[in-house]
Amino acid sequence: MLNMIEWWVCLNMPLAEIEEIARFKKLTPAQKALLLSASKEPGKYTEGVVLSKNIETLFRIVPPSLYLALAMTEPEEKAERWRLMQAHHCSELETAFRMAERIDETRGIGP
Repeated sequence: MLNMIEWWVCLNMPLAEIEEIARFKKLTPAQKALLLSASKEPGKYTEGVVLSKNIETLFRIVPPSLYLALAMTEPEEKAERWRLMQAHHCSELETAFRMAERIDETRGIGP
């Protein structure tokens, strides 16, 4: 079934996962290099690769800061959200807006 996939959309991944893909799809050295070139900058962007019969390309996803703040599920991210909620006596949604502002500042696009 996996060898019938027409499009492979792969986000940033380590070499071991690329080798797992190679079990199901024959990868050229150039395709492996393209997959390895995808990077991730937490809180800023994630890169990925699309492989198909006609397309081999690197792409970058830059989600809006609020989406990132709302999607934070790692234990340290939840702890930070909780700390801000307690410090500012605000709701989880208000805290997400505050965290989004911080992400914007980190990205250099804040007020």
